[in-house]
Amino acid sequence: MRIVDAHCTIGDGRVASLSADELVRQLDANGVEAAVIGPPDRCLAVANRDGNEFVLDACRRHPDRLIGFATVNPWYGDDAVAELQRAAAAGLRGLILHPPLQGYILLDTLVDPVLAVAEEHGLPVWAPTGKPFQSLPLQLTELARRFPNVNFMMGHMGHSDFWIEAVPAAAAAPNIYAEVSYKQPSVIVDAVMQLGPGRVVFGSDAPFNDLRLEVEKFREAELDDRARELVGAETLLSLLPS
Repeated sequence: MRIVDAHCTIGDGRVASLSADELVRQLDANGVEAAVIGPPDRCLAVANRDGNEFVLDACRRHPDRLIGFATVNPWYGDDAVAELQRAAAAGLRGLILHPPLQGYILLDTLVDPVLAVAEEHGLPVWAPTGKPFQSLPLQLTELARRFPNVNFMMGHMGHSDFWIEAVPAAAAAPNIYAEVSYKQPSVIVDAVMQLGPGRVVFGSDAPFNDLRLEVEKFREAELDDRARELVGAETLLSLLPS
C-alpha cells in the first residue's frame, strides 16, 4: 500500500520543530513513500522567500521523498504574486494558504491574485480548516466556487470543532479534496463513502501531530483496496503539476 502524506511542516517553529532529515527517517519508519512539506510559521507569515528556499533545499536533498509547497502571504500584494511565480518556476508544486497565521479571512478577495497564479501553474492549494473565524470548511466551499479551476485540499477536514460540516462543504464544490489528518477511521470511511475515494487524501500534519498514529488510523479504516490506493497516494499525486 502506497502512502504519500499531504501535509507536513519542516523547520523550527514556535510549538514544534522537525528537520527534513528527521522527517525522512519518520517516513521510513512508518512505510510512507513521500510527503508534502511546507515551511514553519514565521516563514508562512512573514519570511516567505526564506521559507520557500528552505523547502526547495530540502527537496533537492531528498528529491524522491519530499514534495515542496510554496507559501506567500497575500497581504504582500504584487510581491506575493512575484514570489509565487518565482517559487513555481523553481519547482515548488503547490501553495499553502494559512489565514490564521497570515492574518485574513479565507474568503477575502485579498487571496485572489495569488490564486490566479496557482491556477496558471496548476498548483493545488492546501489550507487549514476549522479555525474560527478565519478558515472554515464552508468558507473554503465558497472560495473553491470562485476558483473552479483550482484544486483545494481541505486541511485537517474541519479539525476540531467543525469536522461535522467538512464533508457537506467538500461535497458542494467538486474541486475540494478532504485531507483527513486528526480524523478517526470511521470519519475517514464516511468521507470516502460520501465523497468517493478520489476526493479524499491522507495527511498527518507532522510534527504537530503523530505520523505513526495517523498511518495506523488509516490502515485501520475499513476501505477496499482501490479506495486505499486512491486515498493513500494516487489522488494526491494526480493533483500535482508535472
